[in-house]
Amino acid sequence: MDATAARRGRAVYTQHCINCHGALAKGTEAGPDLIRSALVLRDRLGSELGPALGRLPAHNAPLTWAEIVDLTHFLKEQVEATAKNRNPNAPPNVLTGDAGAGRAYFEGPGGCIRCHSATGDLAGVGRRYEDAVDLQQRFLFPRRTRPPAATVTPPTGPAITGEIVRIDDFDIAIRDSSGQYHDWTRGPKVRVEIDDPLAMHRELLDRYTDQDIHNVVRYLESLK
Repeated sequence: MDATAARRGRAVYTQHCINCHGALAKGTEAGPDLIRSALVLRDRLGSELGPALGRLPAHNAPLTWAEIVDLTHFLKEQVEATAKNRNPNAPPNVLTGDAGAGRAYFEGPGGCIRCHSATGDLAGVGRRYEDAVDLQQRFLFPRRTRPPAATVTPPTGPAITGEIVRIDDFDIAIRDSSGQYHDWTRGPKVRVEIDDPLAMHRELLDRYTDQDIHNVVRYLESLK
């Protein structure tokens, strides 16, 4: 999350969304809970939220794409704050799982071992995060170390690779290594290959059980 973008997103939310979704984005009688929304959890810089705002009734605010991106940063900030602080008087005990089962999930169904290693990038991770709640949050919502990239092959001309500036169901824009901006209307003749290291983390949010999460966190905490 970008804290500066989240502050701008809060202003957008307050102006256009708060009446239906509530001050904490947890929903009201007029609008659903956005904290528990699978759409919000899967969103990447407006990829889900932008198209949804265009097709859902009563969502006709004239938001720019930049405002939608800021709004997604704010909502992700709210999701993380809610998950981390469910009980302000006594933080939840997240070390209730089984480390052995967590390792089995890490190396098996979770597929974590394809990108991570207990003796490599995660060596000592349990020591780096003394607060287990912080460890759980970084596991579920890892911070991006680089922007997602894409290679776009248009109907004519060479393929172009660059960082994604904007993407939705209809358009994609990237900035190549020289800083040049390119954009296309998506269609069957425009091939888009996305390289996003966090894609698997977002997919797993729909697959984890609570027990899977507890087990993996307990395993990660054991990596001292």
